[in-house]
Amino acid sequence: MNRLRSQISVGVVCVLLGFMITYQLKSVMQQKKESDEKRNVAQITIEIEQLKKQKQNLEDKVNELQAQIKNYENAASSNNEMAKEIVKKLEDTRILTGNVDVEGEGVIIYLTPQSEFFGGGTEGPTIIDTDLIKIVNELNAADAEAISINDIRVTSRTGIRSASNYITINEERISPYKRITIKAIGNKINLKKTLEFPGVLDVGFDGCEVKYEVVDKVQINKYDKSLKLEYAKPIKDK
Repeated sequence: MNRLRSQISVGVVCVLLGFMITYQLKSVMQQKKESDEKRNVAQITIEIEQLKKQKQNLEDKVNELQAQIKNYENAASSNNEMAKEIVKKLEDTRILTGNVDVEGEGVIIYLTPQSEFFGGGTEGPTIIDTDLIKIVNELNAADAEAISINDIRVTSRTGIRSASNYITINEERISPYKRITIKAIGNKINLKKTLEFPGVLDVGFDGCEVKYEVVDKVQINKYDKSLKLEYAKPIKDK
């Protein structure tokens, strides 16, 4: 009987010891995991800051070069009318490609998800890529000379598509759960008529409020990516 009690006691002690060792191992592993996660977050934060600095340095260099080019153009255009015409065409080309900041009359469109009004979550995004594409197409059809979405310049090379819980524009993410602002520069009367045309803003856009205003002056930032053509070449006259 005493022997049985001793075996039971030893068994209980072994079970408790095993439990304590297992608990200790789990605790150590959890601490190591948390430490690794903190280290990874810190490393990622450092890399992001480094990339931001590199981007800023490149943007500063681009702005410096563009200022030099502008000085050369001003010097050239002061000589004769033909040079002035060439400079004017270059300026128009830069506006079309989005390489300069611009301002002028136009419209501003606001897409506000209902979740921002009621503070509740939604099962899916209330603004999707096709909503933005539809508006951009209509603005282009109304001869808009410059367009931006959340201050991201839209050009002929801009891609707009949904990706997971975001919408990507020029490889930048915007949230479909927060208000999206679309700016357009052009003849404000024509742009207003386009937005008022049946089926443009009054069809679709479920789950969000759509408003717009006509303004005398709106500013649109330049396209901040480098434009490089590798395959398209001009056709030489035969």
